[in-house]
Amino acid sequence: MISFLLKGMLVGLTVSIPIGPVGLMCLENTVSRGKLAGLSCASGMVLADIVSATLMVIGLSLFYDTILAHQTLFRILTGSAFAILGIAILRAKNDLPAETSNKALAALSASAFLLAISPTTFALMLFLFPALGLTANGHPALIVCGVGLGSALWCLIILRAGAFLRKCLGNNVSKFRLAVGIAFLGIAAIGILSAFF
Repeated sequence: MISFLLKGMLVGLTVSIPIGPVGLMCLENTVSRGKLAGLSCASGMVLADIVSATLMVIGLSLFYDTILAHQTLFRILTGSAFAILGIAILRAKNDLPAETSNKALAALSASAFLLAISPTTFALMLFLFPALGLTANGHPALIVCGVGLGSALWCLIILRAGAFLRKCLGNNVSKFRLAVGIAFLGIAAIGILSAFF
């Protein structure tokens, strides 16, 4: 039984470790806005991985097929979301307004969740689940918990790195924010262009 949990953790780590846009989003928010903002992003990312793993375990590969059938639209929508996020990062203040912090934190979590549900995550899981012998018949709850734990472990590493960077950067956080905002605009451009070429 423990092997299913460990294999699930391996899947969670594998789909999370590549420093993609959502990992970068968690890092940027931790550096520029603090641990609570980074944790909000991380929670959305972990929840997305848990939902993806659940869909894989119960055999909803048709969901992935639907995404593939409409991948041009998904790429345009995802690229547009990254563009909006990049502009928001460039325009935002370093601190979350105190009076709207709960709403802002919930929005960060929701944004991370929506951006983390991607064809790439499903593609990796479609490869990893059969390769590791993970099926709906083999303790599905343990597999999903393992994926969540693996994803959460990587998020903790990102949050620690972000806290360290925040301490090191001091008053230069705005320069880091500028670099991340430009990176998101670049990712958005690549995503939208890839839909047509």
